[in-house]
Amino acid sequence: MLTMDQIHNIRSRFFEKGENISQIATELNLDWKTVQKYVDRTDFNLPASRTLSKPKF
Repeated sequence: MLTMDQIHNIRSRFFEKGENISQIATELNLDWKTVQKYVDRTDFNLPASRTLSKPKF
């Protein structure tokens, strides 16, 4: 998982500077699928964790 600074860097390069995904991936030494995932994602909150119920017996 990337830090929020890394994610912000990826998104600003893509949306503000207009760099393409493969160029960003090459320069940051990341897989293009990882860069694509963070460009497409809009919600960066972690999913809520499930609470386990106590056994009934």
